Amino acid sequence: MNCVKTLHGLWVALALPLMVLGDDEASHPPGHTEPAKTAKVEFGLDPRLGGLPTDNLQFKTNIGYLVDQNRGAEARFQRLRGLVTQTNYLEEFGRTVESVLNSDASERIKEDTRKLTLLELAHQRELAAEKDKSGGHLERALQLLAEYVERYSRDAAVPEVLLRQGYLLRRLDLREEAIEKFYLVLRSVPRIEGRNLAYSRRLVLMAQSAIADTCAEMGRHAEAAELYGRMLQTKSEELEVETVRIKRLRSLKESATDGVLEMQALAFLEEFPDSDYIPEARYFLAHALKQQKKRDAALEQFQLLLEAVDLAPPERLARWLPWKLRVGNELANQFYLEGDYPSSLALYRALARSNADLQAQQAFQYQVGLCEERLGQTTEAIKTYQSIVEAPMPSATNTNGVPVQILRNMAALRISVLKTASQTSNRGGTPPTQP
Repeated sequence: MNCVKTLHGLWVALALPLMVLGDDEASHPPGHTEPAKTAKVEFGLDPRLGGLPTDNLQFKTNIGYLVDQNRGAEARFQRLRGLVTQTNYLEEFGRTVESVLNSDASERIKEDTRKLTLLELAHQRELAAEKDKSGGHLERALQLLAEYVERYSRDAAVPEVLLRQGYLLRRLDLREEAIEKFYLVLRSVPRIEGRNLAYSRRLVLMAQSAIADTCAEMGRHAEAAELYGRMLQTKSEELEVETVRIKRLRSLKESATDGVLEMQALAFLEEFPDSDYIPEARYFLAHALKQQKKRDAALEQFQLLLEAVDLAPPERLARWLPWKLRVGNELANQFYLEGDYPSSLALYRALARSNADLQAQQAFQYQVGLCEERLGQTTEAIKTYQSIVEAPMPSATNTNGVPVQILRNMAALRISVLKTASQTSNRGGTPPTQP
């Protein structure tokens, strides 16, 4: 999800409704006048006008002409919304802003127009950066947003503007500065006047998530896991807990003890049995069990993962398959290094059989051959290597990142070594080869 574009939509939605006529204005037809009041009059560009002494003079507020001017300004921006995707949008935007500022619309609406202009210009800089990958555009966007915060420090949109600044800083790889900006969001939300409580809570969660995500990107996984945990303690009704939980598991894998990771992974599998993240959670659980030398339990998780992938609907299969390969390959490699060649051989064979990708099949078949060598099954190993040499030449590289031709050359070399050793002596197997 493109967070910057989503936030832009929120900013526009936040700024434009401010220009909607108030209850008093909207409830009266053009030409209607109210009894004389001493309230401040919103008129023209000079904000001092409404503050002039009125001891001997009173003005009628919201006369029909001014109401029409406000409605006209709002209509111009409503029409502009439908032109966002057109190539002449910026020209139309500039003309609309100019016409509103030069009209007799209220100063409140003109100020909202100035706010919207700063946000729109910043957004256009972001779009330009996506096209030509220039950091200068992002820096200019940051300056425009900083100007907004400086001018309108008490505005209800400030926390979201700060959040947007944080995202831009992260795109510029200024992660420490981004984290500082995200913390400013947390500090600014409570002091904004007239804030919407539900919306403020969402901004807080977004800032907390951004801090945790950035910490994870920087390798500060223990800190990230703690921050994700704090988010889960908020008990927000609109928070998608499942996503936060899986992010926390990712950080726990890199920072927590195996017992904690095992417990949290088990809890996830129990609470979200139909989650799209089930294979990833099983990977974390298998990893924790493997690290604790719980071999049978780890193999059980691999078997459950195989069954889940076999039964997965087409829309999930592409996302789930890599986790099956990752779990099986890590377990097989671990067993191989520990000298448990039968278990390693069984896993590599299962991975080769269940993978439709020819490149991945050849990679796992090569590992099968290594295991067969260690078990003294020379004839079977030669046949396995021969199947790699004679297989159709797939394109690109295999899943282990080894060029296909190099893998075939390695298999041919193993065949030569095994045949030579068999013909010249009765010596034991060749020196162990790492998978």
